[in-house]
Amino acid sequence: MQPIMAVLLAICGAFGALLAVLLVRALGTPRAPDPGSLDPAALAPFAGLEDKLAALVRLPTVSRFEETQEDPAPFREFPREVERRFPVVHARLRRDSVGSRGLLYEWPGTDPSLPPVVLMAHYDVVPPGEIPWTRPPFSGETAEGFVWGRGSQDTKVTLAGILGAAERLLEEGFQPPRTVYLAFGGDEEVGGARGAALLARTLRERGVRASFLIDEGGIVADGMLPFADRPLALVGIAEKGYVDVELEAKGAGGHASMPPRSTAAGTLARAIARLESRPFPARLTYTVRSFLSDLSPYVPFPVRLLFRSPGLASFALIKAFSAAPTTNALVRTTQAATMLSGSDKENVLPDRARAIINVRILPGETVAGVLARISAVVAPEGVTARPAHEGLAVEPLPESPTDHDGYRAVRSALEAAHPEAAVVPFLFSAGTDSKHYADIVQAVYRIAPIRQTSRDLAGVHGPDERISVENVRRCALFYFELLKGM
Repeated sequence: MQPIMAVLLAICGAFGALLAVLLVRALGTPRAPDPGSLDPAALAPFAGLEDKLAALVRLPTVSRFEETQEDPAPFREFPREVERRFPVVHARLRRDSVGSRGLLYEWPGTDPSLPPVVLMAHYDVVPPGEIPWTRPPFSGETAEGFVWGRGSQDTKVTLAGILGAAERLLEEGFQPPRTVYLAFGGDEEVGGARGAALLARTLRERGVRASFLIDEGGIVADGMLPFADRPLALVGIAEKGYVDVELEAKGAGGHASMPPRSTAAGTLARAIARLESRPFPARLTYTVRSFLSDLSPYVPFPVRLLFRSPGLASFALIKAFSAAPTTNALVRTTQAATMLSGSDKENVLPDRARAIINVRILPGETVAGVLARISAVVAPEGVTARPAHEGLAVEPLPESPTDHDGYRAVRSALEAAHPEAAVVPFLFSAGTDSKHYADIVQAVYRIAPIRQTSRDLAGVHGPDERISVENVRRCALFYFELLKGM
C-alpha cells in the first residue's frame, strides 16, 4: 500500500508544481493595452485608390494550368493598365517584364550594405464559378462601400496597395534605405511557374539575397477567434507543404451481377478508412507556440493558463486543437480524400479504383516522409501510393523568426494601419508564390493587411468577392508605413 501512496503523492506533487508554474506565468503576463482606433485622416492620402483597383479588377486575368486555355488579352493589357494608373511608379522605377506573367520593379535604396526587401502580389484570378453573382464578376463596380469583382481580395488589392503607397512616397521624394523589389506574378493560382518562379530566378541571377519578403497569407481576422478580445492580425511565419497522393487498388473486373468477395472499389474504400483512422501525429511547432504565447494577453485567464506555457500544456492544447478542423490543421499534417474513381458504368466491376489524397504538410516534415507513411498504412490492404503529379509537390518552407527586422517592420506597420488589432504569428495552411523565393530570402512573412470576417472570406474563390473601400486604403497605409519604417 505504501508504494502506491508514494506514487499518488508524487503525481499530485508534480501536478501541483505544474499548476503553480502555469499560474505564475499566466499571472505574469502583462495586461494587454486597450484596442486603439484609426484616425480617418490617416487614410485621406489614399482616397481614390479604390478606383484604380476597380480598373484592375475589370481585366479578367483568369489563369489556367494550360496556357492555351487562357485568354491572353487581359494579361497583355494588365501592365499597360498599371502604367496608366500608377504613372509615377512607372516613370521613376526600373521595370522589367519577366516572361509572359511577371512584372518586376526595382527601387534602389540609399544604403547598398543593407540587404533588400521583396514585396509580392499576384494579379491572376480563378474563374468566377457557376453560382450567380450579385454584380458581374469583372464589373469592378464600387457600390455600398465596396469594390466588387474577382480578384478584389485575392490579391489585386495588395498589388494596388503596394503601388499606391509607392506612388505616394515617390511623390514626396522618399527613397528607402534598403533596395525594394516589387514582384508581381500572373499565375499564382496555377502554381507560379510562369510568374513567380521566373521572377525569383531573375533576382537570383542578379545576385539578390534579400532580408525578407512579404506575400499574401494571413489577414486581420475579425471575430474568427471568439476567445480573443479584439481582431487578430495573423502574420504567416510558416507555410505548409503540399502533395497529392494517388492511391490505386486493382481488381479482376467483370460483370457486377457476379462480384467477388472484394472488389477494387471495396479494397480502396478500406484503405481510405484505414488512412482516416490513423491521422498524422500532432505536435506544436515553433510557429504555433509563438502564436499561442503572443496571443495570451488577449484571451480570458483560464485560456491564458494554457497559452502562456504551450510546452508544459502541450497535451491539453493538442487535445483541444484536434477537436475542430480549423485548429486541427495547425498541429498536424492533414490528409483528405478528395477524388474517387472506379468503373465508368453502373453494372461493370472496376479493374482499377483510384483516389487522390490531398496532403498539407506541417513544417519539419517532408514529402518523402509523407509518402512513406501513407504507403505503409495502405499497403496491408493491397493498395499502392505514389505522387499524383510529378514535380508539383512542395516541401514545407522553413519557419521564419519573429526576432527579425522584417517581422518587426510588419508588426509596426500593422499597428499603424490596424491599431485595433493584436499582431500575432501564424501558420498559413494554403500555398503561396513565396515558395519560389525560399533560397534567396532570410525570412518570409505572409499577410494581406485587410480586415476580414468569415463572411468576407467566403468571397475568396467564391461568388460576390468584394473588398471595402476602407480596406483598400488601409492596405495602402500598411505598405506606406512599412516602406517608411524599413
